Amino acid sequence: MRILHVNHTLDLGGTEIMLLDLAAGQKRLGHDVTICSMYGPGLLDAKAGEYGLPVVHLNSSGKLWHKVRLLTAFLNEHPQDVVHSHWGVWLATAISGCLKRIPRIHTHHSNQRRRLFLEHRAASLFTTKVVVLTPEVDEYIRRWVAVPKRKIEVIPNGIDLSRICGVQRVELDGIAPEATVVGMVARLSPPKDYSIFMRAAKVVLNRFPDVHFVAVGDGLQRAQFEAEKAQLEIPNFHFLGNRLDVPSILRRMTINVLATRNEGLSITLLEAMASGCACVASDIPANRFALDNGNAGLLVPGKNPEALAAAIERLLVDGALRERFHEKSLERSQYFSADRMARDYINLYTRLVN
Repeated sequence: MRILHVNHTLDLGGTEIMLLDLAAGQKRLGHDVTICSMYGPGLLDAKAGEYGLPVVHLNSSGKLWHKVRLLTAFLNEHPQDVVHSHWGVWLATAISGCLKRIPRIHTHHSNQRRRLFLEHRAASLFTTKVVVLTPEVDEYIRRWVAVPKRKIEVIPNGIDLSRICGVQRVELDGIAPEATVVGMVARLSPPKDYSIFMRAAKVVLNRFPDVHFVAVGDGLQRAQFEAEKAQLEIPNFHFLGNRLDVPSILRRMTINVLATRNEGLSITLLEAMASGCACVASDIPANRFALDNGNAGLLVPGKNPEALAAAIERLLVDGALRERFHEKSLERSQYFSADRMARDYINLYTRLVN
């Protein structure tokens, strides 16, 4: 089967990592897979090359007509059996696929800005199936975009477990090898809530002054968060920026945190679980699903630094609980494999093509 995945870029992020794992898994199943980057090169282009995945850069402007023209021209020259959109390209991909009369699949990775709901509602009209990542369909897709139930398919994210298993931990500059590390891996931009993470860190450090906190990722709000850290006068808090060795950093962590206002199904949370980290996450539907309703990690109310700090402190003092979550996370993560995800999508494509 000829499969075209379309995304805005291949910059470093959870959606892009999921896309690479999905495309690589489909390639392993014997399919002809191409990745289309709507706007141009990204940090993960080289990783796609390592997987043997061709990446096409359309270098489009932000205009809808330009995206549709370029993508339709590519489909004319390189016919596909299925076109699958991801982040920031839903409407253009749906229209182009509709013009070529091939199945159009869109994966809804997380809540979008509500000002886009009319665009996405229009896109859903041209879309064959909308994939959501958890059984609990979020309000944005259900209420704002108003996708009918018959068009919705549930396929949870997966990760390449071989990328996680067997990697060695990496030591971090400025942190002693014996120090306890609590970390969060996410873009420094909404809806991730680094302000809550930093405020929780300040509370924890009052009781556990030797613990180190790390923020792994970059984004538009980095300068803002660094200024906030300085204002809060938080010691032992490190911004590491974008890193390509996240699995090794996860091995270095004792506790992984995901403070977020909304989420599709976090790739970094799944990677942390596969690494055996004790996890603490905001109590939202996607995190509840990942952590098996609290059986594989702690869930805390969002926008509540005191509750997050209490959960971190609980794990710091309770080694038995950390060990239990270590075992449960490893067990739970086996379901979230890239191979399972790739098979589920291929089964969906096959039904639509036939």
